[in-house]
Amino acid sequence: MPFLNILLDIIAPIFVLISLGYLFQKKWHFDMQALTRILLYLVMPATLVVSLTQSELSADFVWDTSVFCLLMLVALYVLSLAGSLIMRYRKDMKQAFSLSVMYYNSGNYGFPASELAFPTLGLAVQSIVLAVQNFLVFTLGLFFVSVGRISARKAFLQSFKMPFVYALILAFAIRNFGLELPGFVWLPIEYLAEALVPMALVTLGMQLARTRITQAWQASLASLVCRLVISPLIGYGLVLLLDIDPRIAPILVVSTSYPTAINTVLIAMEFGSREDFAANAVFLSTVCSIVTVAVVIFLVR
Repeated sequence: MPFLNILLDIIAPIFVLISLGYLFQKKWHFDMQALTRILLYLVMPATLVVSLTQSELSADFVWDTSVFCLLMLVALYVLSLAGSLIMRYRKDMKQAFSLSVMYYNSGNYGFPASELAFPTLGLAVQSIVLAVQNFLVFTLGLFFVSVGRISARKAFLQSFKMPFVYALILAFAIRNFGLELPGFVWLPIEYLAEALVPMALVTLGMQLARTRITQAWQASLASLVCRLVISPLIGYGLVLLLDIDPRIAPILVVSTSYPTAINTVLIAMEFGSREDFAANAVFLSTVCSIVTVAVVIFLVR
């Protein structure tokens, strides 16, 4: 059965690694802050540089993917505002809710899922999605959660302390200006990039092991519906509206069905913006995505 094959061949390998991380954390209690900073400051930026410089996507595909991601972000922001009004959230909760709806797991979930589901173009397209998502989450996202606690100027400058901005600049220079890095620099970058999928999924499992369902479960449920159900419907509408090429349209629709990004928890941990809710949203959406992502892949195929 095609749906069963999707579950076994695409979803199961992802959740085996997540489960290993979960079990390891339960038994040995790793330092999560150290692991997440290695991901944020080393592994993910390296992956962006490698994936963007080696991608064979045409300029039109890159442009269409970027426009789609930007419009998707705007649509999800409007959706999160509507949800916040309906649920009558306070300011700090509005921020956390918006981040949980707007930013989906394009990296440590999206990379392996896209590569397994769409072997030809999946990883290349997802690298563009990841680049746009990470640029926005670590610029606008950081500004969004910081501005209420520090001045707008400091919040803006805080965004540029994250390495993703500079990883994008480096990738652009390599791809468009023929910049060549010496082998002793490029080879470590490739090694770090190769570590993304296992390390990110295992780290995600470890984070889930530390998560406890709290009084924020109602808000997490609302976030889950927006993230896993409404988001792919919006994505489907956007690919039709923008007349996206059929070769990459299914990849983009599936990318919008991924669970809430672990980066929202990392930002919450760094800035104290409702970490309990963020962790719940990641936990619930990741577990439920076993079924929902498989359904979306089945439908777009």
